[in-house]
Amino acid sequence: MTFLSSLSRSIQNPTLAPFMAAAMFLFSACEEKHIGRLCDIGSTMALDPKTIAVNPQALECPSRLCILPAQDKSTTMAGTAAFCTAECGGDDDCADAETGPEGDMVDKRCEQGFVCRRIVPKLENNPLSCRPVCVCKDFLLTGDIDMPGPPPVSCL
Repeated sequence: MTFLSSLSRSIQNPTLAPFMAAAMFLFSACEEKHIGRLCDIGSTMALDPKTIAVNPQALECPSRLCILPAQDKSTTMAGTAAFCTAECGGDDDCADAETGPEGDMVDKRCEQGFVCRRIVPKLENNPLSCRPVCVCKDFLLTGDIDMPGPPPVSCL
């Protein structure tokens, strides 16, 4: 009970109240989304590398969104697996994503980092349709990494 009573006194102390409020705000604003964490796409079938796959119920992702993008390039992407993603407003929202070491054939995480892009076409009952999400650069053509391309045609 000593901890609770001292905490109660600290909160009631008018000089500490602004600091406590600021600390609580900062800790609540820094939600870890674990973008880049490996996840289960939920399909046991062989996935077509030109088709995007989304699991909107992935329990291992704080956002519940697991994605395996269509592969725009096929040479280095064989090793990158499905990953947790989240909606974003810009590339900065994806900057702290989890990545793996470059050239490691055992590690299936994204190697080149993440950017914010609209890559999911308009699909019925798909929470990511036409929305910007953090996407692994491993799946994108070089031009799409540096500059966002147009959204999928179905989103126009």
